Amino acid sequence: MLEVYCDSSYNENGESYIGCVVLREGRQIHQSTTEVRGNPRNNLDCELDALDFAISLVRIFSKGDKEIVVYNDSTEAVKNFQGKAEGAEQEFSGSGISFEYIPREKMYQAAADSLSKKFPVFFSSTAMCSVESFSRREDILSDIARNKSSVFYLEKVPEMSSNKKTCYRLVVRTMEKILSDDRFYTIKKGGPGTQVKAAEEIRKDLSNPEFLSSLKSKGIRLENSYFLLTDETWRLRGTDSQACSILPPSIPHKIICDEVDRSPQNLFKRAERFR
Repeated sequence: MLEVYCDSSYNENGESYIGCVVLREGRQIHQSTTEVRGNPRNNLDCELDALDFAISLVRIFSKGDKEIVVYNDSTEAVKNFQGKAEGAEQEFSGSGISFEYIPREKMYQAAADSLSKKFPVFFSSTAMCSVESFSRREDILSDIARNKSSVFYLEKVPEMSSNKKTCYRLVVRTMEKILSDDRFYTIKKGGPGTQVKAAEEIRKDLSNPEFLSSLKSKGIRLENSYFLLTDETWRLRGTDSQACSILPPSIPHKIICDEVDRSPQNLFKRAERFR
């Protein structure tokens, strides 16, 4: 399946731009920012040009995909292109192509919107996982309180950080106590976000058998553990209730958070009443 998310930002007094994100089988393969051609008169002109440009990207990236979907957040523009779907299918050798409306709040459409404003967008190569709010989940709080489940989270270390780098401490603890807090990750700022790069480094460690063995020797149970999103890792979260985890997919775990108070203290305080 090939998916193209496109959006535009109309600028009455200057250049207008198109942002696009292309996915194949759920993995990002392209993102771009492109100036709108000609002299658009309004936002609809820009959105129509964005959809035209999205089709040009389909021409580039299509490899006989059975299903092609082009997304845009303008209902009027999408309706205009839905009437062209049959002709587009003939151009792409009978592939099923459709033009669909999608709200701007959805993750990849939000990314296309950001690109159309010439803001950089960074994605991790790791698949995103659903984020579960623990504030109303008695099963999660009870599991942490009664089963000594491991909770992973990151703390920023101010005294080891600077204008050019950020240092994170990896903390693993249960309801009773901290089991590990002696692993540090110093990440240079710039390029992909520091939190994304920190997550990638930690996933590499957590895929290393020797490192996993050292954690297990400290009494850490990896299976059915939790990754807690805190203020220090909030940018790992997308706009569609999903996030990039610091734990590799080989370790069964859940990503949890609280929308308001993201501190570890809040989590364990809420879990206390289930002991």
